[in-house]
Amino acid sequence: MKVLNWSLAFAVAAAIPALASTSHDGSCGNGVSCMGSNFGNCCGPNNKCGASTDYCGYGCQPDLGWCDGTKGRTSPDRTCVDQAPPTVVQDVKAVSARAMVPVTPQHRTAQPTTQSPDANLTTSGASSTITNSANLTSTASTTLNATSSKACTTAASPTASCVPCDGQGGSLPYCGADISTNYYNFTPKTCNTVTYNFDITNTTASPDGIERIVLLVNGQLPGPTIEANWGDTIVVTVNNKLQNNGTSIHFHGMRQNYTNEYDGVPSITQCPIAPGESMTYTFIASNYGTSWYHSHFAIQAWEGVFGPMIIHGPTTQDFDVDAGTIMLQDWTHVPVDEMYDAAEDAVNGGPRTMDNGLINGVNTWGADGTSNQTGSRFELSTKFTSGQTYLLRIINAAIQSTYKFYLDGHSFTVISMDYVPITPYKTNILNINIGQRYMVIVEADQPVGNYWLRADNQDACASTTQALDIKGIVRYDGSNGTTPTTTAYNYTGECVDEPYASLVPYVSLDASDEDEEDEYDITISANSANLFKWYLSGTTFQSQYDNPTLYQYYQNGSAPTYSGNLILDLPNAGEWVYIIVESSVPLPHPIHLHGHDFFVLAEGNGTYDDSVTLKLSNPPRRDTALLPAAGYIVLAFQTDNPGAWLMHCHIGWHTSMGFALQFLEMKSKIKGTITDSCVLTGTCDSWNDYATANNIEVEDSGV
Repeated sequence: MKVLNWSLAFAVAAAIPALASTSHDGSCGNGVSCMGSNFGNCCGPNNKCGASTDYCGYGCQPDLGWCDGTKGRTSPDRTCVDQAPPTVVQDVKAVSARAMVPVTPQHRTAQPTTQSPDANLTTSGASSTITNSANLTSTASTTLNATSSKACTTAASPTASCVPCDGQGGSLPYCGADISTNYYNFTPKTCNTVTYNFDITNTTASPDGIERIVLLVNGQLPGPTIEANWGDTIVVTVNNKLQNNGTSIHFHGMRQNYTNEYDGVPSITQCPIAPGESMTYTFIASNYGTSWYHSHFAIQAWEGVFGPMIIHGPTTQDFDVDAGTIMLQDWTHVPVDEMYDAAEDAVNGGPRTMDNGLINGVNTWGADGTSNQTGSRFELSTKFTSGQTYLLRIINAAIQSTYKFYLDGHSFTVISMDYVPITPYKTNILNINIGQRYMVIVEADQPVGNYWLRADNQDACASTTQALDIKGIVRYDGSNGTTPTTTAYNYTGECVDEPYASLVPYVSLDASDEDEEDEYDITISANSANLFKWYLSGTTFQSQYDNPTLYQYYQNGSAPTYSGNLILDLPNAGEWVYIIVESSVPLPHPIHLHGHDFFVLAEGNGTYDDSVTLKLSNPPRRDTALLPAAGYIVLAFQTDNPGAWLMHCHIGWHTSMGFALQFLEMKSKIKGTITDSCVLTGTCDSWNDYATANNIEVEDSGV
């Protein structure tokens, strides 16, 4: 393996040149621009914003954006322009490529009617279907994109009928597989496809009663749930209806086995999806359990572009009722991009102080019982019945926060970590770090009543103003429906994973102690402007939106050089790779690997040396593990999945500041895994047109 050279670049978007064209749904001009309109900068044939609900979602309204006369100026997506040459200077302030959300008072992101405190603006934009794809008859096609210099190809779909479980010796739902099956070597052939349509828009929301600008999926916080069975094909079409942001969707923890092109990471596996454009992700659910999807474009995920994923599969313990997902997140009353860019911002050292935390997108702000308290509590929609058992799917979707999650008076039986089923164990309090997921079973074994469900932020890791008031309510059937009066568990505030001795994978696999090994030290340094960068072995990760690793490798068989040696070449299949990450910084870091589960061989405080005993016999396997503050972690995985895979700290600020590296794995096989290069090249063609027209450049790590 190699040590890579890190760097960090900065740029802003400049004025948009005039490009004569028509809008999506008709001609537009006569001095009208739809800049800032809420759904896709759309102009109607009558030269007004949002004239067509077919193209503008719920319809842009004149008071929801910059629909004033803008003679000679272009809308941000370049589809609407007066025919006259520009006669005035672009008056929209240049904004950063990180989020590109205007924040100047006269040109804020469009603000529609204020939503109710439950933060669920609407679900009518959501679209999901489940189909049986047994008779796929399309043929191979070769096309040439108008702006691409090379032909692209779309692989032929099977012409023969798909037979569920064909050759697998069992029947649906899992084709004979059970909880003991090695899911790395077996995926049920379900012949079933689930389809989702996601519109990414900017709007306002008040999840705790305080209104602010947000970016949402189908108008929801969190976004719609992706739900499928183990082995199903998942198809997600993402429509970028933002005014001036790129976007993407990463399906967190999904191995994307031989489908690297749909991992959803700008600068690594794709170019960002440009405003007004769409991209369809297609992959097989080879993992099962609980996870989430989120934008991987800068820190956009924590403006609201995320949602839960449920992949149904076997479990290590039975339960009576699946009570669904519980997403935990931290929250601020200003966009996180303002926190990053402001004078007192995230790059000036250390984590920020967040305002609040949300449970499934809601919470209160202010003390209970006071007249100025806003928002509302989350209530579990499933009421407990005494003697029944309930599955909770817990997801930490925070930008920086670690939680202790518990239900007053009850205990949890933990049955899964990330996408890995484990031998069940019991605990009263669940430690859950950023990007991690757990499935827990809780028994309704307490007196009928109302109980606080708590996600206490651990200020020892990163602070939140309302750290101990991130609460929801669980009610028993027959309870009086009043505010709970139950008592919290006692504990010591700390930044830890669940005890590794408890995290025992049910399917037992051993790690090897052979092959490659590298050590990476993590430090912090500041330049003369006090801009802090995270360094891995002395260098900071940098990539470029317009030339992602997978795209360049497909085009000319070489990897980009801008990351220096922070792209690790792993050419051979079956190699064991070891990464020792060590930090002297007294802050913990959740380390996430794309394309694989890794084996966690050791972790501890202080400095790693050869005296540390590695656990090679069935160690914990997961995709997100905690590097202890001022400590080390030893991770391992085996090369078996061709592609360009990112490994990074999942604290949003830290990823943006360059705490990342990537692996180019089994590169001789990568081209053969790309089934639709027209998506890969077309997305880049559209982004590059947009970025060139708007002078967009990468100002952070690019991932």
